[in-house]
Amino acid sequence: MDFDQRGLFTRADALASGFTDDDLRRARARRTIVAVRRGWFVRGDVLATLNSAQQHALLAQATYTDSGDDVVLSHVSAAVVLGLDVWNLPLDTVTMTSSRGHSGKRSRRRFLHGTELLDDEWLHLDDMRVTRPSRTVVDVARTHPLDVAVCVGDQALRHGLTTIEELAKSCDAAQHRTGAGRARRAVSAMSTRSDSVGESRSRLILQTVSTPLCNQTVFDDSGRRVARTDFLFPDLAEVIAEFDGEEKYGSQPRKAIIAEKNRHNRLAEQGRTVFRFDWRDLSTPQVIIDRLHAAYRRAVVLGPPSGRYAELPLPPATALMGICAPYRRCGFPRGA
Repeated sequence: MDFDQRGLFTRADALASGFTDDDLRRARARRTIVAVRRGWFVRGDVLATLNSAQQHALLAQATYTDSGDDVVLSHVSAAVVLGLDVWNLPLDTVTMTSSRGHSGKRSRRRFLHGTELLDDEWLHLDDMRVTRPSRTVVDVARTHPLDVAVCVGDQALRHGLTTIEELAKSCDAAQHRTGAGRARRAVSAMSTRSDSVGESRSRLILQTVSTPLCNQTVFDDSGRRVARTDFLFPDLAEVIAEFDGEEKYGSQPRKAIIAEKNRHNRLAEQGRTVFRFDWRDLSTPQVIIDRLHAAYRRAVVLGPPSGRYAELPLPPATALMGICAPYRRCGFPRGA
């Protein structure tokens, strides 16, 4: 007997469709289905295709449904459901908020925050109540380290889910909550011009030396576009820093690498000094800082570069989609 359901289903769903508890037990023993939470299941082959954030989204849906009608998904769980990248955030516990005095109520897989929640601070997404992006970013910033909070906030800003003004307003609303000062510091470090978690982390490291301009477009003396750079330091002889993320080379890495080499050559022809680093280097910030200092020394010897740079609007970011939709609970087809 096969389980054809691709999304979440409950024991009650299965029994109502003609399956028995013995069928469920045998399927779990064979790992044909896996328990996401007590009484909630998903097919094992479906679960194997999901990353950790998508798996958290399944747990969040199940936990939300079992938690009554006075809760809202918030903090990390809201960030996941909104489709934000949750680099280095804990995904073992579903985070929710209720304004009905359940402060700090924690179980093994759920943390229920008891905090005031206004009607305009949440929305409906995938049949669940979820804190709005601005509230979500500030909640994450209040409760987690600055670097991970900035990565979440940068992405929300880049994809148009919120604005600096909305984040400032959410900070004002949270001024008497734990971590409000931490949230303000994180929001002040966020940028609308970061294209990835790697760029956000890079900026936080580089700005300990000097404030870089992000995603500047470089032109030659004739006004023709040469390249868009990740980081440019106007006060350090216009040194350029490039973060080489894996996604940079896409589905055709050979073609992308050749294009990147040609781009690098065009910048060098202007007398510009470029240094590069990748994701592994982010774990050793001093390596990146040393490269920046070395690049600056080389740039001083070369003298001022030709051409100019300008901050142009970035291309539209790919729209983020709620992460839960493909796997949410739906009709249960009976297998043959």
